[in-house]
Amino acid sequence: MERIVHVCNGDSTADTLSLADLPGEIRVWADALDQGPLLPVGDADHYRARGEFWAARGMGNAADQAQKLADYDKGIDEAAGAEELILWFEHDLFDQLALVRMLARLSRRGLPKQLTIVSIDRHPDVPNFIGLGQLKPEQLAELWPRRTGLSRDAIDEAITAWIALTSADPRALPFLVKRIKALPFLAGALERQLEELPDPASGLSRTERQLLAAIARGETALVPAVQAIDPRYPITNVVLDHTRAVFAQLGFTSGDAITALGRQALAGALDRVHDHGIDEWRGGVHLTGRGPVWRWDSRERRLLEK
Repeated sequence: MERIVHVCNGDSTADTLSLADLPGEIRVWADALDQGPLLPVGDADHYRARGEFWAARGMGNAADQAQKLADYDKGIDEAAGAEELILWFEHDLFDQLALVRMLARLSRRGLPKQLTIVSIDRHPDVPNFIGLGQLKPEQLAELWPRRTGLSRDAIDEAITAWIALTSADPRALPFLVKRIKALPFLAGALERQLEELPDPASGLSRTERQLLAAIARGETALVPAVQAIDPRYPITNVVLDHTRAVFAQLGFTSGDAITALGRQALAGALDRVHDHGIDEWRGGVHLTGRGPVWRWDSRERRLLEK
């Protein structure tokens, strides 16, 4: 019997898929590459940098985190020997970053005989679609016959995108946003990655602006409030907790309320980077100090340093 392997970017989808009565084994690959450093280094240095980042965010021991990431990759390397490898990755930034890293890795280490993908950005039965983890087993099973093969062009786009994402210079990303065609959701995800750079006026990322605005409105359920307006990058509790901690440290919030300083930041009357400094990673770009740092002007869709 032919060996089939399904790969999901999260335990939620994997757990539901296990109930869908489809052939094959299921593996999970779930590092949140939207957060922390992505560097053009070998495996050992990659695992070390990522493990240290997650440990600094309070996610356990650095060595344990690094080993978990190594185990994810080992599982994919082994799955490459399958007759068919099916990737279940939706449209958002979290999944698309994982997808391009995985395809870049497979291209170096050997592609399976058949490489297919199930990738959607909406579902008729889920009005506010966020991801595959929302679907029931029978809904996932219905997507199985709709899986599509990944072309050489798609793999080449993934390789190019991964190189650009791990660069300390983000200037290739806007170019790729305009050129990528074979992977239908990658261009939008890369633009969303650029939107996490500070904006020219306030120095806040799109996520920070959206979250600070929700706090200013008095929203109590912040995650769904922000997710509803940002389908390309649905905020998670991990991102929420970190961003709220940053706001509190900067004096933009006090408890659950926005401060006068926070309102100034939201209005662009102060520049978070110049006035308070920054220490964040956006892929290979380390935003540090009081500037100049790379910024993204969403209105003109261009990069600048300020």
